[in-house]
Amino acid sequence: MAKELDNNPKLTSYIKTLTFLVGIICVILAGFVLLEMRSVIVPLVLALIISFILNPIILFFEKRHIPEIISIILVLTATFFVLFLIAQLINLNIKSFLANINQYEERFKSILTKILDGLSLASGAVRFGNESTQFPTISAILENISIKDIVTAILGSISSILSETFLVLLYLLFLLIGRNKMIHKLDVAFDSEMSLKVKTIVKKINKQINKYIITKTLISLLTAVLVTITLWLFNVEFAFIWGFLTFLLNFIPNIGSFIATVFPITFSLIQFDNVMIAVWIGIILFTIQFLVGSVLEPKILGQSMGISPVVVLFSLLFWGYAWGIIGMILAVPLAVLIKIILENISGLKPLSILMSDYK
Repeated sequence: MAKELDNNPKLTSYIKTLTFLVGIICVILAGFVLLEMRSVIVPLVLALIISFILNPIILFFEKRHIPEIISIILVLTATFFVLFLIAQLINLNIKSFLANINQYEERFKSILTKILDGLSLASGAVRFGNESTQFPTISAILENISIKDIVTAILGSISSILSETFLVLLYLLFLLIGRNKMIHKLDVAFDSEMSLKVKTIVKKINKQINKYIITKTLISLLTAVLVTITLWLFNVEFAFIWGFLTFLLNFIPNIGSFIATVFPITFSLIQFDNVMIAVWIGIILFTIQFLVGSVLEPKILGQSMGISPVVVLFSLLFWGYAWGIIGMILAVPLAVLIKIILENISGLKPLSILMSDYK
C-alpha cells in the first residue's frame, strides 16, 4: 500500500486533502458539541480537574489501610462541605453588595467624573482647526454604564458554577471509583509489550497533569489568601469575594491576575474615597501577584509548562466564547493538559513544541 502511494502522487494528494477536510469537519462538530452540551460538559471538566487534586488525598487514606470506597466517600463529603461553605459565604456577600450597589455606583461615577475633569476630558467637544465636533459627553457615557449589571454578571457566573455542585460531585464519584480500572484494562486490551508502553505513557501524563493542577491550585490559593488578608487588614469590604475572584482569575495568566487586582483597588477607592489608601493597596496587591506569579510559580513548575502567548490568546477566545467566564478560567489549564498529552506521544510531540513558549 505504501509503495502504491509513493508511485501515485495524485492518490497521495487526494488522501491528504480528504484527511484535512475530515479534520475540519471534526473540529466543527467538536465545537458544536461543546456549545450545545455546555451544561453537561463543563461540570465533567470541573470534576476531572478536581479529581486530580483529590487523588493524592485518597491515596494518603489508602496507604493507612482505609478501604477505597470509604476514602472516596470521606473526601467527597469534605469537598461537598467546603463547596457548600464557599457558596454560602458568596451568597451572603452578594446580598450585602447588592443592597448597597446604588450607593457604590454613585460614588464610582462621581470619582470617575472628578478624575476626567482633572484631565480635562469631561467635555464632549473636540476642535479640528476652525471646526468643533461634538461627541457624547463623559457624563452621558457614565449614565449608560451600570456597575450593578457588570458585577451581577460576574457574580452570577460564579454562582452558576457553584449551583452545579451536585452534578460535579456525581461525575467526581464515578471518576474516582474508576480511576485505577483503566490501567488494568490495558493489560487485557494490548499485548504485554504494548501494554507496558501505553501504561508508562499514561502514568507519565497523569503525573505531570497532577503536578500542574495541584501546584497551580495551591499557588492560586496562596495568592488569594494573601490578597484576602491584605484587604481585611485595610478593612476593605467583601474581602472574601475579592479573594475568591483572585483564586479563580489567577488561572487566567497575566490578564486574570491584573483584573483580580484592579477590582479591589477600584472598590477601595470607592469605599474610602482616599487615593493614597487605594495606592497602597494597589502596591501591595501587585507585589503579591508579582512575587507569587512571576517568581515562585516558575521555580516550582519550571518553564516546561509554559504555553505560547498566541495559544493562550486563542484558548481564551475559544473557551470564553464556548463557555463564558468559566471557559476563560479553564482555558489555560485545558491547554496545558493538551500540551502534556501531546508531548508524551512521540508522533504528536512537534505539536506540543509549537504550543510551548520555548525560545
